[in-house]
Amino acid sequence: MGVGKLLLAALVSVAAATPQYVRGSDVNARTIKNEFEQAIDNSYRSEVETDNGIVIQAQGESLPGPEPETGSMSMSGTYEYTAPNGQRIRVDWVADENGYRATSDVIPQQ
Repeated sequence: MGVGKLLLAALVSVAAATPQYVRGSDVNARTIKNEFEQAIDNSYRSEVETDNGIVIQAQGESLPGPEPETGSMSMSGTYEYTAPNGQRIRVDWVADENGYRATSDVIPQQ
């Protein structure tokens, strides 16, 4: 067998062994955890998990402003899922008066 055919056979074997994402395969995913707690001070905590591996966690608090009906929210959390190529993705995020900021190994750094 020539080098070209051997290389082609190796590439086909690797491609066949890689988990393949099937579009729409998660349409029947079920929620297996759905928790939400809100405190008297309007802070909250939330957790959601599905049977196909999606995990979402968030928490936040209300920050009062100098006058009634003013202020802001400070929120943070994570979400995780499996990408179509089989890689496990985790994103950590913060949203507050400075905007939305997400960090992850899959998000390019500036």
